[in-house]
Amino acid sequence: MAGFRAAGNGAKATVYDDTSESPARASADDERALLRAENDRLARRVAELERKLSLQPQTGLPTRFRLELELEELIEELSRGDDCAGFSLLIVQLGDAYTIVRKTLKSSVSEWILYQTGCRIAGLLGPRDRVFHTHENEFVLILPGTKGQELGAFLRSLSTRLSEPHIFSGINVAIKTATGVAYWPEHGRERSAILHHADIAAGSAVEARKSFVLFKPELLKRVVERVELQNSIIRAIESPALEKIGDQFVMYYQPKLFASAYEGRTLRIDRIEAEALIRWKHPTKGLLGPSTFIPLAEETGLILPLGKWLIYQCVRRLAAWQKEGRKSLALSVNLSARQFHSEDAVEVLASAIAASGLDPDKLTIELTETSLFGDPQAAAKILERFSSLGVHISVDDFGTGYSSLSHLHRFPLDEIKIDRLFIENLDGNRQDRIIVRSLVAIAKGLGLTLVAEGVERPEALDILWDMGCRGFQGFLMAKPLPPEEFTAFQDKIAAQGMVFTF
Repeated sequence: MAGFRAAGNGAKATVYDDTSESPARASADDERALLRAENDRLARRVAELERKLSLQPQTGLPTRFRLELELEELIEELSRGDDCAGFSLLIVQLGDAYTIVRKTLKSSVSEWILYQTGCRIAGLLGPRDRVFHTHENEFVLILPGTKGQELGAFLRSLSTRLSEPHIFSGINVAIKTATGVAYWPEHGRERSAILHHADIAAGSAVEARKSFVLFKPELLKRVVERVELQNSIIRAIESPALEKIGDQFVMYYQPKLFASAYEGRTLRIDRIEAEALIRWKHPTKGLLGPSTFIPLAEETGLILPLGKWLIYQCVRRLAAWQKEGRKSLALSVNLSARQFHSEDAVEVLASAIAASGLDPDKLTIELTETSLFGDPQAAAKILERFSSLGVHISVDDFGTGYSSLSHLHRFPLDEIKIDRLFIENLDGNRQDRIIVRSLVAIAKGLGLTLVAEGVERPEALDILWDMGCRGFQGFLMAKPLPPEEFTAFQDKIAAQGMVFTF
C-alpha cells in the first residue's frame, strides 16, 4: 500500500512504499540470523564436548561420564520394577606390566593394548551387558542378572582372555589383570556405594595378586584399619618424633646363603650375607612387617625420612660388624622406588658411608624391578652414581616386570634375585621352572650373582640346585632375625665348618 507525507513550505512530497523493509526491521532480522548461527555453533560445540566426554579415543568405549549417567538410570529403573536379580559391577584394572609398556615403548603399543583389551571384554558380553573405559588402565563392566556361579564362570573366562599375550612385531606382552566385584543391591543401593565397594574389592585383588575378588564387609573394615595405620605412621615419623624413630622401628636381618656343594640335606657354605628388613613396633598392634606399612609410607611421602633412617642404621650396623672382625659379612639394604628417584638418595648414602668408615664393597643396594624399568634412561644415570660409591647393585623381585631383559645389560648390576612367586610352586608348575631356568642362564651369561628368594621347601632347593642356582634366601634357611640372633646363626655355621643342615 502506497502513502504520502505532505511537505510544508513548498517542499516536494515524499512518496514511499510501505511494503519495502525498513532499516530497523532488517537489523532485527540480521541479529536473529546471527543468534541462530551462534546457537548452531554452540550446539555443535556441546555435541562435540559430549562426544569427547562420552567416548574414550583409544578404545571407542563409553567413559566414566557415561558410566555414572547410565548406572544412575539403571538403578532407578530396577528400583521401580520387580526385578530382584539386580546386577554385578566389575572394575577391571590392568597390572604393572601395562604401566611399564606405556613408559618404555611407543604410545601406539599401549594404545593398541587398550583397544585389544576393550575388544576382548566386549567379545565376552551378552546383549544387556555394558563395558566402560573409565581410566587409562581401568575398565568397568555392568552385568544385569549375572551373579553367583554364572558370574564365577564369566570371571574365569575374562581372566583367561585378558591374560593372553598381545603380539606385535618383535614384541609379546602379557598383561595380568585384577578385578573387583560388587553386587547391586546387596553391596549398596546408591551409585557411589556400589562403585566404592567394587573399587575396594579391586584394590584387594591387586594386593593379594588374585585375578578377582568379590566385595565383602571385611574388606571395608580393612580399608578403615589401613587409614588408621596411615595416621599412626604419620605420627610415628612426624618431625617431633624423628629423633626417637628408633623407639618404634627396628631392623631384622635375613640370611642369604651361597653354597658350593649340596648333598642330602647339607649345604657347603661359601659365604653368608644378610638382607636388612625393617619392622615397626606399633604401640597397639605389635610387630608389623614391611608389607603392612611400607606402602603407606610411600603414599604419604614419609618413605623418604624413614628410608634415610634405614640407610644410616644399616651402614652403622655393617660398620660395627666389620670392626668386630666380621670382615666377610655383606649386607643388603632396600631402597623404595620413590627413595631411589629422590634428589638426595646418593648423597645420603655417601654421607652415611663417610661418617661410619665403612668398606662400601660389602654393602649392596637392592632395588625393585619396577624402580629401574619404569624409566630406564633416568635409572641408568642414578645407578652409575651409586656404583661410583663402591657399593653393589641388586635387582629384587626379578622376573615380574616386562621388557626387563632388553634393558638389563645397560645397568651396572651385580646381582639379581628371582621373585618368590616363581619359587613357591617350582616343583608343580612347569612354566615357573622354564622361567627360572632362563633367569639362571641369563645371570650366568651376564656374570651376575643369582639369589632365589622365598625358598621354603627342600623340593624347591633341589630343583634350583640342579638348574645351577647357588644363592638361597628363605624360611628353609632362616627367617629374618634380630641382630644378635643373626650373628649367632652365622657363628653356628662357622663353628660347624661352614656347613648348613636343614
